[in-house]
Amino acid sequence: MSPLKRLFGSRSRQPTLEEQIEALEGQPEADLLALVQSDAQEALREAALNYLSYNQTLLNLALNDNSGRLQQAARKRIGQMLEAEHLTLEELTKAVADQSQLLSLSSYSARAGQQVLDQISEPELLLELAINGASIQIRRAAAERISTRRELEKLYKSAQGRDKTVYKLAKTRLEAYKAEDARRAESEAQALVLCEKLEQLARVEQDPLRQAKLDKLAQDWAALTVEPPEATAQRYQQALQQLRDQEAAEREAEAQVQAEEQAREAEKNRAQERLQEAEAQTQALLRALYEADNDTLAGETFPAQLEALGQALAALNENQQARLQRQRERARQLLEQLRERGSVSHWLEQLKLADTDESKAAARQQLQPLLKGARNALGEPHPEPVAAALEELKEIEEAEKAAEHTERKRVRELEGLTRQGLGAAQRGQVRRARGLHRATLEKREGIEHLSNHLAGKLTELDEAIERLSDWHEFAVTPKKETLIRAMTELENSTLPPDELARKIHQLQDDWREVSKGVPHHDESLWHLFQEASHKAFEPCKEFFETQAREREAHQAKRDTLIEQLEQYLEGYDWDHPVWKDVEHTLKQARREWRDAWPVPRQSIKEQEARFEPLMDQLHGKLSEAYEAHRAAKEALVARARELTEQSDLHQAIEGAKQLQAQWKTVGSCRPRDDQALWKQFRQHCDAIFERRQEQFQAADQERNAHAEEAEKIIQQLRGLLDNGPESAGALRTRTSELKAAFHNLGELPRQRIQAINDEFHKALKALDHRQAEVRHQARARQEQQLLNAAEAVRALELASLENSGTTAAREEADIALQAVEQWPGDSRARLEQRLEEATQLSAEQQQQNLEALHLLCIRAEILTERETPAEDKSRRMDYQIQQLQQGLGQQEDSRDGLLLEWLSLGGVSDPDYSRLLTRFLANWKTS
Repeated sequence: MSPLKRLFGSRSRQPTLEEQIEALEGQPEADLLALVQSDAQEALREAALNYLSYNQTLLNLALNDNSGRLQQAARKRIGQMLEAEHLTLEELTKAVADQSQLLSLSSYSARAGQQVLDQISEPELLLELAINGASIQIRRAAAERISTRRELEKLYKSAQGRDKTVYKLAKTRLEAYKAEDARRAESEAQALVLCEKLEQLARVEQDPLRQAKLDKLAQDWAALTVEPPEATAQRYQQALQQLRDQEAAEREAEAQVQAEEQAREAEKNRAQERLQEAEAQTQALLRALYEADNDTLAGETFPAQLEALGQALAALNENQQARLQRQRERARQLLEQLRERGSVSHWLEQLKLADTDESKAAARQQLQPLLKGARNALGEPHPEPVAAALEELKEIEEAEKAAEHTERKRVRELEGLTRQGLGAAQRGQVRRARGLHRATLEKREGIEHLSNHLAGKLTELDEAIERLSDWHEFAVTPKKETLIRAMTELENSTLPPDELARKIHQLQDDWREVSKGVPHHDESLWHLFQEASHKAFEPCKEFFETQAREREAHQAKRDTLIEQLEQYLEGYDWDHPVWKDVEHTLKQARREWRDAWPVPRQSIKEQEARFEPLMDQLHGKLSEAYEAHRAAKEALVARARELTEQSDLHQAIEGAKQLQAQWKTVGSCRPRDDQALWKQFRQHCDAIFERRQEQFQAADQERNAHAEEAEKIIQQLRGLLDNGPESAGALRTRTSELKAAFHNLGELPRQRIQAINDEFHKALKALDHRQAEVRHQARARQEQQLLNAAEAVRALELASLENSGTTAAREEADIALQAVEQWPGDSRARLEQRLEEATQLSAEQQQQNLEALHLLCIRAEILTERETPAEDKSRRMDYQIQQLQQGLGQQEDSRDGLLLEWLSLGGVSDPDYSRLLTRFLANWKTS
């Protein structure tokens, strides 16, 4: 028997693929193995493989099977067992000796795959895996463990054009090595430049920016990425010690100045203390005055304190005296005021004991002037009498404000009622106008003062109510007569019966409304109205008789419906129900019952007593089915909830899909339960699928984050164009750091990678151009500084020949040499040698140097293949012949060598020197 028949038996109906996969659970291992090795559908074989335990067949499929999908499924199954610890890595290692195959088998288990890769330490094997690994994960993981430069170079060459990820990783790390080499060379060059700048700073005395420059040099020295050579470090320390000795001498001089400044500051502090003591004394006097009673105020204590305060003011300076004299005068005036009026505590007591408004007002009138300015003069906290008095006055003011607010509110309410009452009276609304009038009478009793305008409005309302009462009754009779005429006109109306009946009822309602509030009742008018109503209603009788026949027909329909329901309940096959049909029958019966309406009133209860039990029986059977369906769906919800906690996301997703298919086969339950269960089921399924979506989103977010970082790096590269370092080395170092940071970024969004790379390379190209400009500017500045130094030395040589102004020329030459930031080759030694030998220059040497300068110009013209002026064409011919005779025809001069030779020759006077220098530079700068 075939594996499919053993699993699913012999059926007349071929099972679907989903049913076959569902039936795999719990099948014997042998049947599953047979199914995997059969020629069944590949999806079914993959599903059967997911139920296999670890065995040799599964291992062979993972290693040797030619089917890519089945081999991948077998490896995935082994990875799941490794991840779930149903299979140990040691067991798998015993069966598979080859580490490359072992890594491929464990690649679907992150933990096991990492363990296998961690066991590999041979660089050659890691290199082989990084180049020829079975999956991109293996190749990338192996490449990440390669750190030696030799293996990285091999990986870079081998991965180019084969594996973009590995190639980028190797390229990034190699660039880091290259950047480190460049950084080391740049750091050493920077260290030499810093030493020269520090030495130059040590030679300058009284530089106001010396400390800032020193801090900048120290910061740049500390920022060196590579430890400088020993000789350079010693040179830096010697220059730094020289600066420190200079600073020590300057600090000693500054210490003396600071001592004098401290003495002046101490005297200033003592004066401030005397001021504070006087202010405290004044403040204490003011507080004592506010706290004193009448007896204390009448004594001589406070005048004596004022006298003592005046003596304390005499020890202060003029500005301080003027400031405190105003406060002393305030204390004197307060003492006089308190003696004249009485103490704060006295009037506070009078205010509390006052039992009439007049006495309270008198106490407040005496107390308020005494407290004026007390808050600002005393500060916090206030003396107890002052604080109590202020609190008492505050309570009184708040009570007055509350009473005033209540009075205004009542006036506004009275104005509103009056306005509404006048409006109702003008519109003839008798009952509303009278009610509003009564409300105004009640409201005005609680108001003491009414404005003239409001009093006039109230009088106007009283008069309006009197007039309204007089003509109201007179106006009712014409309205009744109008209603009688309207009812009489309906006797011959052609309106439909239902519309005619509605008109009659409306006129009857209008009659009752008009009769409200009228003390009399006119019987004659009432009889006329009633007689007209009966005549007008005559055409409606036939209409209502027709309605009665319709009700009887509806009654018959309901009886028939009841009989049909009884037959349905007795004859339906309830052992094999189709619940959708039953539900439709229930809804249809209820709909027909509602449509058969109206019915005679006397038969309503009797028919409902027969109909409702039948509906209850039908509904009960549906309820039982609903409960069974609800239980089945609750079970599916529970299984879906369990899948949300399953660690294997792939199995959870497959399980959710199977549950969704089962959900469709379960019948419906009550709508409320159905919606709630579906919501729960959908929530659990969504949670499972959202886990996968979260992985996708996390990857997208990571790529977007990389894109943002890339854009920041590009912005920083662009910023270097305008605000970058001045030196070419520093600019190159910073550019290399940003390039390494960009290449170390992870994967970028696919739709943005091209644009980002284009912007990155565009910024790099602009920076390359910027670096070239910086190098060119630095070289031009260096050359100009060298030529300036050479010109200063030449001036000293000429002064020595003329024996005049040598001291000033020597100082200018020293300054010019110090201004040179960087010395190419032995240029410094050449110029310093000329400087030392300046006094020994002779006229004969000056003439020899002139001839040598002519020859340098000729050599520069030969180097640049330019024409030589007529005056030196013979010299050029002699020089070239001499070179040929000496066998040096193939040797060429260099640009830098010519400049160094030019710097060695000095003492040539103007205008020959200026003319030759212009000629030399014209050829030298183009070489």
